[in-house]
Amino acid sequence: MAKKSTPTAASTATPLSADLLEILRDPQAIQEGARHGDDPGRLELVNDYWLVSADTGYKYPIRDGIPVMLVEEGARWKDTPVEALPVPPPPAVEAAPESRAGEVALDAAPAGPNYALFAAIAIGAVIVLILALIGLNRRHAATVIELPAEPIVP
Repeated sequence: MAKKSTPTAASTATPLSADLLEILRDPQAIQEGARHGDDPGRLELVNDYWLVSADTGYKYPIRDGIPVMLVEEGARWKDTPVEALPVPPPPAVEAAPESRAGEVALDAAPAGPNYALFAAIAIGAVIVLILALIGLNRRHAATVIELPAEPIVP
Protein backbone atom coordinates (compact mmCIF):
# COMPACT_ATOMS: atom_id res chain seq x y z
CA MET A 1 0.00 0.00 0.00
CA ALA A 2 1.27 3.51 -0.76
CA LYS A 3 2.51 5.62 2.08
CA LYS A 4 0.34 8.71 2.42
CA SER A 5 1.75 11.83 3.99
CA THR A 6 -0.34 14.29 5.88
CA PRO A 7 0.61 17.95 6.19
CA THR A 8 1.51 18.11 9.89
CA ALA A 9 4.26 19.92 11.74
CA ALA A 10 5.91 16.57 12.55
CA SER A 11 6.14 15.68 8.86
CA THR A 12 9.58 17.11 8.01
CA ALA A 13 10.43 14.66 5.20
CA THR A 14 7.85 16.14 2.85
CA PRO A 15 9.19 18.38 0.12
CA LEU A 16 6.20 20.72 0.48
CA SER A 17 5.17 22.85 3.38
CA ALA A 18 1.74 22.33 4.89
CA ASP A 19 0.81 25.89 3.87
CA LEU A 20 1.67 25.25 0.23
CA LEU A 21 -0.23 21.97 0.22
CA GLU A 22 -3.24 23.79 1.67
CA ILE A 23 -3.39 26.33 -1.19
CA LEU A 24 -2.44 24.10 -4.16
CA ARG A 25 -5.39 22.82 -6.18
CA ASP A 26 -5.86 20.48 -9.13
CA PRO A 27 -6.18 22.82 -12.14
CA GLN A 28 -8.41 20.33 -13.98
CA ALA A 29 -10.89 20.22 -11.09
CA ILE A 30 -10.87 24.03 -10.94
CA GLN A 31 -11.66 24.18 -14.68
CA GLU A 32 -14.55 21.79 -14.20
CA GLY A 33 -15.95 24.13 -11.55
CA ALA A 34 -18.84 23.34 -9.24
CA ARG A 35 -18.99 19.73 -10.40
CA HIS A 36 -16.64 18.85 -7.55
CA GLY A 37 -18.29 20.79 -4.75
CA ASP A 38 -17.49 24.00 -2.90
CA ASP A 39 -13.72 23.39 -2.60
CA PRO A 40 -12.70 21.55 -5.79
CA GLY A 41 -9.24 20.21 -6.51
CA ARG A 42 -7.89 19.55 -3.02
CA LEU A 43 -4.70 17.52 -3.26
CA GLU A 44 -3.24 14.79 -1.09
CA LEU A 45 0.52 14.29 -0.77
CA VAL A 46 1.40 10.66 -1.51
CA ASN A 47 4.86 9.07 -1.08
CA ASP A 48 6.33 12.57 -0.61
CA TYR A 49 6.59 12.90 -4.42
CA TRP A 50 3.03 12.98 -5.74
CA LEU A 51 -0.02 15.23 -5.39
CA VAL A 52 -3.21 13.25 -6.01
CA SER A 53 -6.63 14.75 -6.69
CA ALA A 54 -9.58 12.73 -5.45
CA ASP A 55 -11.89 14.82 -7.66
CA THR A 56 -10.31 14.02 -11.04
CA GLY A 57 -7.86 11.23 -10.31
CA TYR A 58 -5.05 13.31 -11.78
CA LYS A 59 -1.63 12.76 -10.22
CA TYR A 60 0.96 15.55 -10.28
CA PRO A 61 4.64 14.74 -9.69
CA ILE A 62 6.96 16.78 -7.48
CA ARG A 63 10.33 17.07 -9.21
CA ASP A 64 13.27 18.65 -7.39
CA GLY A 65 10.87 19.94 -4.74
CA ILE A 66 8.67 21.71 -7.33
CA PRO A 67 5.09 20.52 -7.94
CA VAL A 68 4.47 20.12 -11.68
CA MET A 69 0.88 21.38 -11.85
CA LEU A 70 0.33 20.98 -15.61
CA VAL A 71 -2.98 19.42 -16.60
CA GLU A 72 -1.20 17.34 -19.26
CA GLU A 73 1.17 15.94 -16.63
CA GLY A 74 -1.67 15.10 -14.25
CA ALA A 75 -3.62 13.39 -17.02
CA ARG A 76 -0.55 11.37 -18.02
CA TRP A 77 -0.59 9.59 -14.64
CA LYS A 78 -4.38 9.42 -14.16
CA ASP A 79 -4.69 5.71 -14.96
CA THR A 80 -1.64 4.72 -12.88
CA PRO A 81 -2.63 3.28 -9.51
CA VAL A 82 -1.22 5.17 -6.53
CA GLU A 83 0.75 2.07 -5.50
CA ALA A 84 2.47 1.98 -8.92
CA LEU A 85 3.59 5.63 -9.01
CA PRO A 86 7.38 5.75 -9.40
CA VAL A 87 9.33 7.25 -6.50
CA PRO A 88 10.98 9.58 -7.32
CA PRO A 89 9.03 10.58 -10.44
CA PRO A 90 10.84 10.16 -13.76
CA PRO A 91 12.17 13.23 -15.57
CA ALA A 92 9.74 15.23 -17.68
CA VAL A 93 9.06 13.94 -21.17
CA GLU A 94 8.88 16.40 -24.06
CA ALA A 95 5.62 16.19 -25.93
CA ALA A 96 5.88 14.80 -29.45
CA PRO A 97 4.53 17.06 -32.17
CA GLU A 98 0.99 16.15 -33.01
CA SER A 99 0.24 15.26 -36.61
CA ARG A 100 -2.78 13.95 -38.41
CA ALA A 101 -2.70 10.70 -40.33
CA GLY A 102 -0.66 11.09 -43.51
CA GLU A 103 0.89 14.40 -42.48
CA VAL A 104 4.55 14.87 -41.82
CA ALA A 105 5.40 16.90 -38.71
CA LEU A 106 7.83 19.65 -39.68
CA ASP A 107 9.79 22.03 -37.52
CA ALA A 108 7.91 25.24 -36.89
CA ALA A 109 8.70 27.65 -39.71
CA PRO A 110 7.43 31.18 -40.26
CA ALA A 111 4.06 31.17 -41.97
CA GLY A 112 5.05 33.93 -44.41
CA PRO A 113 7.64 36.56 -45.13
CA ASN A 114 9.15 38.37 -42.19
CA TYR A 115 7.98 41.92 -42.90
CA ALA A 116 9.66 43.29 -39.79
CA LEU A 117 13.04 42.18 -41.13
CA PHE A 118 12.31 43.72 -44.53
CA ALA A 119 11.28 46.99 -42.88
CA ALA A 120 14.43 47.08 -40.73
CA ILE A 121 16.65 46.53 -43.78
CA ALA A 122 14.81 49.20 -45.78
CA ILE A 123 15.05 51.74 -42.96
CA GLY A 124 18.76 50.99 -42.54
CA ALA A 125 19.35 51.47 -46.28
CA VAL A 126 17.52 54.82 -46.26
CA ILE A 127 19.58 56.02 -43.27
CA VAL A 128 22.87 55.04 -44.99
CA LEU A 129 21.78 56.84 -48.17
CA ILE A 130 20.86 60.01 -46.26
CA LEU A 131 24.20 60.00 -44.41
CA ALA A 132 26.08 59.53 -47.70
CA LEU A 133 24.24 62.47 -49.29
CA ILE A 134 24.92 64.68 -46.27
CA GLY A 135 28.61 63.76 -46.41
CA LEU A 136 28.85 64.57 -50.14
CA ASN A 137 27.05 67.87 -49.65
CA ARG A 138 29.42 68.91 -46.86
CA ARG A 139 32.48 68.03 -48.92
CA HIS A 140 31.29 70.22 -51.82
CA ALA A 141 30.33 73.06 -49.49
CA ALA A 142 33.78 73.00 -47.91
CA THR A 143 35.45 73.69 -51.27
CA VAL A 144 35.79 77.48 -51.42
CA ILE A 145 36.99 79.28 -54.51
CA GLU A 146 39.09 82.27 -53.62
CA LEU A 147 38.65 85.39 -55.73
CA PRO A 148 41.28 88.11 -55.98
CA ALA A 149 40.78 91.05 -53.68
CA GLU A 150 41.06 93.65 -56.47
CA PRO A 151 38.88 93.67 -59.52
CA ILE A 152 40.58 92.61 -62.69
CA VAL A 153 40.59 95.38 -65.25
CA PRO A 154 41.68 94.73 -68.86
